[in-house]
Amino acid sequence: MSLNFFIPIQLLPYIHLARLHRPIGIWLLLWPCFFGLAISHAHFLDYALFFFGAVVTRSAGCVINDLADQKLDTKVERTKSRPLAANLLTKKQAFIEAFVFLSISIFLWILLSETAKCISVVAACMMVAYPFMKRITHWPQLFLGFTFNIGLLIAIAHVSTLTFSWKLLSLFSCLILWTIFYDTIYAFADIKDDLKIGVKSTAIVMSRTPKFWLTLVNVLLHFFLLVFLGPNGIVPVCIGVLFLQKLLNKWTPDDSQNCIKIFTYCHFWGLIEWIWLEIIRIISP
Repeated sequence: MSLNFFIPIQLLPYIHLARLHRPIGIWLLLWPCFFGLAISHAHFLDYALFFFGAVVTRSAGCVINDLADQKLDTKVERTKSRPLAANLLTKKQAFIEAFVFLSISIFLWILLSETAKCISVVAACMMVAYPFMKRITHWPQLFLGFTFNIGLLIAIAHVSTLTFSWKLLSLFSCLILWTIFYDTIYAFADIKDDLKIGVKSTAIVMSRTPKFWLTLVNVLLHFFLLVFLGPNGIVPVCIGVLFLQKLLNKWTPDDSQNCIKIFTYCHFWGLIEWIWLEIIRIISP
C-alpha cells in the first residue's frame, strides 16, 4: 500500500519535496556513517543519532537541491512533476520546510563531539554547494562522493579519535567510487534531457562505453576495500564485486526506468558490507 494513502493530501507536496516517500537516499547517506560506527565500536544510541541525522539532513538536502534546480527540473521529464517545478509549493514554503529540517539537524549536531561538529560544518557547506556542481564540471558525482561519504569521518570522530591513515583513506576512496558507480547509473536516467539543457555528469563522460568504465570503477573500489580490510576482506570483496557486476549486467543505460531500478538496488552493497564490518567487530572485539 502506498505511503500516500496514510498522509493527508495537504502534506504530500512537502513529503515529496523532501523525498521521504523514496528513502533510497537516506540509506545511501546512512551506510557510510554506519561503517564509521562499526569500526569505532559505537553503541546503540550512536546508531540512533546518526540514523535520525541521515533522515533530516538528506531531507534538507533534497529541499535545497530543488530550490537550486527549480528551473532545470521543469525541463527534465523525470523531475518536472516535483513540487516546486510543478508549482505545487511556493519557494517560501520550501524555505520554511528547509528551515524546519535544518533546525532539527542543528539540535542533533549539538549532540556530536567537538571534532565531529567541525567536520559536519564542512559537510553542510558541501551539501549546499553540490547542486551547482553539475553546472561547472562533468564530475559532480565525484563531489557527491565526498559529500555523501563524509559521514564516515563524522561517525569515527564522534565515537573515537579520528586519525588519518592509509587504511582509512582506502575505505573513504572505496566509498567515493561506490557513489560514482551508483550515481552515474542514476544520471543515465536523465542523460537525454541533460544534454539538451547543458547539465554535466559522469554519465555523459562515460556515455560511449558506460559498462566498461563502471566495471573498472567496480574493480577499483573493491581493491580499496581489500586494502582496508586485509585478509578479512576476501569474502565481502568477492560478494561485493559479483553483486555490483550483476547489477551492471541487468542495467540498460538507455532505459530510464531501468536506470532508476538498478540505482535503487545499489544501496544493498552498503548493507552487505556494513553487516560484514559488524561481524568482524563481534569476532575481533
